[in-house]
Amino acid sequence: LWQNFVELAVSSMAWVWALLIASLLPGRSFCEEPGADAAQDLVEETLSRDQLRALHGLFDANKDGQVSLQEVSEFSQRAGLSIAQKDVTALMEEIDASKDGKLHLDEHIADIRKQAEGSDPEEEKHLEHRLKIEEMKFKVADTNGDGLLDREEVPGLFYPEVHDGVLAIVVAETMRSKDTNGDGKLSQKEFWEITQAEGDEAEISEEENADFSRLDLDHDGALNTEEMKAWESGRFHVEEAMKKMFEMADTNADMHLAADELVAASEQLGASDAQYHLIEWAEHHEL
Repeated sequence: LWQNFVELAVSSMAWVWALLIASLLPGRSFCEEPGADAAQDLVEETLSRDQLRALHGLFDANKDGQVSLQEVSEFSQRAGLSIAQKDVTALMEEIDASKDGKLHLDEHIADIRKQAEGSDPEEEKHLEHRLKIEEMKFKVADTNGDGLLDREEVPGLFYPEVHDGVLAIVVAETMRSKDTNGDGKLSQKEFWEITQAEGDEAEISEEENADFSRLDLDHDGALNTEEMKAWESGRFHVEEAMKKMFEMADTNADMHLAADELVAASEQLGASDAQYHLIEWAEHHEL
């Protein structure tokens, strides 16, 4: 079922719906990266030299011709908000039943129920809990407290990474669902949802082990709420992809990228996780 929804994520609009529906399914994080199939569909596209140079210009905030990892990270946050605002415009056309330009809680709940039609009894039970979480998120996203979400507030509901309060709810819910021993932290087995029945026979891949280690900033062998925010917001995935981009492209090892370096690495980037993000940004900015 999950894979079917992930495959919807090829387009920006479909990705919003995939995220929304994914939030109703147990054992999945709201802000996880697209699945392998969806990502592969995107990376099969290529970016021209001109597009890469244009992206470099967008990254280069201080216009010194050299891009730092910090500049790329800050750009990705700005782009994320801009993409969210653009996507919810189309989303509102679908779910704003009253056509008043604002999202009512009952419209949001009705839309989720519609998407979940045909669920079995167990899924229905889980759905009721998720609806309570969605109501909490809605109220937090409603920054002016008028009981409605305007076009400035709606992105926070569907894109938790652009709203700290909504992100906190998403993280808390993930912690609750995965923290099987109730200690307020996630062990590696809890994080990757390895059950007691699977026990030691379940293998954690090298990549999964490396991801967990990078998330575990205090090196205590478990993830706390603050450490989980990087994963749930998607920030971890973007930052790791951009770090790899710098490893590939920074040929003079000065921890900055010139436009020529970025262009020269285009073939390597095409086979990397960075390509998904680069294409998304290029498409959003119509490069």
